[in-house]
Amino acid sequence: MNKLIKNSLIALTMSAAMLTTAAQAQQRIGVVDVMRVFQELPQREQIAEQLQGEFQERFEEMRRIETRVNELRAKQQRDASIMSDAEKTQVDRELETLAAEAQLKGKALNEDTRRRQNEERNRLLMEVQQVIDKIAKDEGFDIVLQSNAVAYISDSADLSDEVIQAMTSGQ
Repeated sequence: MNKLIKNSLIALTMSAAMLTTAAQAQQRIGVVDVMRVFQELPQREQIAEQLQGEFQERFEEMRRIETRVNELRAKQQRDASIMSDAEKTQVDRELETLAAEAQLKGKALNEDTRRRQNEERNRLLMEVQQVIDKIAKDEGFDIVLQSNAVAYISDSADLSDEVIQAMTSGQ
């Protein structure tokens, strides 16, 4: 009787292992190259133009400050021999003030543009994720991985072109 139970347990274990292997073989796994998708999206260029417009005034202000600094430096070099000490001091102070203003405004501008770029990139990546989820559900994929986590991708498992197409036509 002991032998019968033992053989039954072995048979049951082997059956379960075979069923698990069969179930795994039926899983559909897809892969997406998110970086390539992101690089090929026309929305990326639209976002860049939008951000350029959003910060245009501040970029122009930085250019005006830079132009004024260059003018003062040129004046300082050109007229150094004919300027009085008071004029030299005034030009030096104005240069220092402009340099400090440029540094402060430049740092704020860089932080603000970086923050807005990150916001827009994250928004776009969320849209990409939604499209990936929809394609995976519609086509019956069980798992979709990012391509950088996979050593090999067959063309039939790569969903990147479908995602790009869906994002492009969804504009």
